[in-house]
Amino acid sequence: MKYLIGMLCAAWTIQAHAHGPTPQKTDQTLAIPASADAIWKQLSGECAVVNWHPQVAKCEQNGPLKRVLTLRNGGKISEEIDEILPGEWSISYRLGSATEIEALPVSSLTGRIKLKVEGTNTQVSWMARYYRVDTTNEPPKGKDDPAAKAAVDAYVKAGLDGLAASVAAKK
Repeated sequence: MKYLIGMLCAAWTIQAHAHGPTPQKTDQTLAIPASADAIWKQLSGECAVVNWHPQVAKCEQNGPLKRVLTLRNGGKISEEIDEILPGEWSISYRLGSATEIEALPVSSLTGRIKLKVEGTNTQVSWMARYYRVDTTNEPPKGKDDPAAKAAVDAYVKAGLDGLAASVAAKK
């Protein structure tokens, strides 16, 4: 009996330490005092992101619904647009495998930017789900969950703020 209890405890301990990374998420929303149509025009062009995201220095189309963003820090993000739904003011995307760690320290990411009219404002919601770049059980600092979350949070916040500023400048 002691042997059985010992084996069960050992199996439970191994399982408790054998899990991989947990998914992380970023959900940010910003109310912009403009129509959804005006914001959609800024947001939805193939490489329009270069006009409103302050971290993006360059955008290159890399095939239909694929683009490579070069950030001001020199890192590159490869994006694949999964769907653009103009009637719902929604864009869904995911990172491609050529995304550089210097740009975003994540191993995978899916995101969605969605607009919702609220009175005279438009709520712009940016949601991202992702895993850290190092998916081992003991990732080094800079490749761990806090680094991934800080980088994605900052990228999304800068994008929302840049979009608001770009829309305001077009008024």
